[in-house]
Amino acid sequence: MGLHGRRLHTRRGLIALAAAGAVGIVAVPLSAQADEYPSWNDVLKARRNVKAKAAEVSRIKGLLAKSRAAAEAAQREAEQRGTVYQAARSRVDAATARLAVIQKQVDEDDARAKEAMQRAGQLAAQLSRTSGADPETELFFSGGSGGGPADFLSKLGRLAKLTESNGAIADEAQAAKNAAAATQAQLEQAKEQLVGLRNDAKVAYQAAVKASEAANAQVQREEDKQAELQSLLDALQAKAVSTQAEFNRGVAARKAALRPAAVSTGVLPNGWAMPAYGPITGRFGPRPDQPAGANFFHRGTDIGASYGSPIYAAHAGRVTYAGWFGTYGYWIEIDNGDGIETGYAHIRPGGIFVRVGQTVTAGQNIASVGATGAATGPHLHFETRVNEVAQDAQPFMAARGITL
Repeated sequence: MGLHGRRLHTRRGLIALAAAGAVGIVAVPLSAQADEYPSWNDVLKARRNVKAKAAEVSRIKGLLAKSRAAAEAAQREAEQRGTVYQAARSRVDAATARLAVIQKQVDEDDARAKEAMQRAGQLAAQLSRTSGADPETELFFSGGSGGGPADFLSKLGRLAKLTESNGAIADEAQAAKNAAAATQAQLEQAKEQLVGLRNDAKVAYQAAVKASEAANAQVQREEDKQAELQSLLDALQAKAVSTQAEFNRGVAARKAALRPAAVSTGVLPNGWAMPAYGPITGRFGPRPDQPAGANFFHRGTDIGASYGSPIYAAHAGRVTYAGWFGTYGYWIEIDNGDGIETGYAHIRPGGIFVRVGQTVTAGQNIASVGATGAATGPHLHFETRVNEVAQDAQPFMAARGITL
């Protein structure tokens, strides 16, 4: 189980879980022993005196609050870094989309310029065949015995029209060529900007991963402290002394509650699996009525799965990000190889069961559905990317045998 699977869930449910399991009077050493933390002897002594007991209860509650505050502070730092990373990635997405539009315009201008230049060349060749090196002279001497002034004027008129048309087409070709050059300059500028934005996103990503890992470690340490402090507090407040066996059962119940059930979903022979189960509630593309703070262009497919239901890895791969991601809420990103990435957003607090660098298998339960970030209700926002560019997940998955 990943460290994210424990955070927040433990913080909110620890007291209830501790109360559910009986706590016995056995030596429970604190994982991070310090002078400010009570020892088991302190608890035993305090139980013998009402005043001392009340003071010790107050002290332990204060330490629990301090520990929770430390965990929350670390988590806030990770969330801030994750939000910066998501904003940087959004700028990359927008720049990539703009680059595609400019590239299309460049291609169209190039095609128009080539076509105009081809027509101008064909007309010039026709003029050359008709008039030779000196069109006017050739017209004067090409009348022959059946010609005459009328025939000459007719030929001269056709020549004038051809010459005029050739000039217009040449002008059109030059204008198209100039337009192509201008859009090509825009394209190069957009490419340069995209490189800079990708570098910014890379730096933000590294900072977000570092902060997330630091927060996970801090949260785990604090949760260990809280579990032990809560055990001491329960023992201090208990009316009767429990047995060690009851205490062990209570600890086992806590651990079981912190770990998701080992579930998985079916995997096709080609190695792809359904990421979640539910109706499609949002599609890929422009979204004028997007939730507050969300991107105008929806780069994922929303699956209306119920809160807490499993999220599965759509394909085997390596986890490249697992943490807060701005408007995406809690987010997992997996590198599936061959330039393909899959992403899973709006995960519930404490619902990430993997960590950065971990290898996952197709169909593995990696998280559970939530409504974090800019979500109006529980669902999975599922993304597919090829070479870092978001694709419509429905046809992408359909091509691999999965109907979302």
